[in-house]
Amino acid sequence: MKKLIPFLLLLFFAVGFMKSQDRTSNPLLMQNWKLKKLDTYIYTYEVQGSFDTKTPGIKFNKNGKVTGNLSKSTNGYDIKTDLPNRSSKPERYLGSWKKVSDSTVAIAFSSNTSMTGTFIISKLSSHELKLKKVFSADIEKKLDSIRRTKDISY
Repeated sequence: MKKLIPFLLLLFFAVGFMKSQDRTSNPLLMQNWKLKKLDTYIYTYEVQGSFDTKTPGIKFNKNGKVTGNLSKSTNGYDIKTDLPNRSSKPERYLGSWKKVSDSTVAIAFSSNTSMTGTFIISKLSSHELKLKKVFSADIEKKLDSIRRTKDISY
């Protein structure tokens, strides 16, 4: 009995720690996010009070639905001219999201592919969200060769 109590305490804290690492189940994800900055396929968002239709952003819902204010372009924010400061007004799109792993989400917009894909949640706090786009092994290999030749950091 004396050995059982420390074992149960250790198990309790281990499970609690593992749960805290699950970013996709974190209630902080279910907020209104405004696109603040875009680096090579790394999207940095900041919290906004209400979902503003005039600025690019994204909102995750608990039911697996996602709402996005996205560029009309099929290239999305992949082009440096499609940053939030651009004068064109983004349009509202509805999509879905699902948990792939503890720190990875898959987002799908059927009518706009600019934010469709798999993303790693590299940072999630009460005021900031960073999503890093994940590509297939073939595309990653091509991007690596481009990064080496053009000295682009990821």
